[in-house]
Amino acid sequence: MVSTIYRGVSFVIGSDKATYLKMVSIWSITDIPDLKSRLIGDTFKFTWTKGWITDLEAKVFYELEPLEIVEILEKSIEIGFKESGIAYRKNFKGFTKNPFSSQN
Repeated sequence: MVSTIYRGVSFVIGSDKATYLKMVSIWSITDIPDLKSRLIGDTFKFTWTKGWITDLEAKVFYELEPLEIVEILEKSIEIGFKESGIAYRKNFKGFTKNPFSSQN
């Protein structure tokens, strides 16, 4: 198998589509600088330019929606680094509907 790294996440091509899609979704919502995730054992460890953000158990990572993970990351940045994590949220003003609504 061939592995690759995309925006800080190592993937085994063809075997980890769920993780790949989840991370691409997260990066589509936030511009947290140099946001990276590494799966160590059964825990995803999230870091950014200023260091460690938080850990999420793999089971929880796969059960949550990308927006929910982004909210956890933003809150963890606020608590751990005393700055607004939501300030890195991408602007969705160009959407005529809520992009996170299941009614689109």
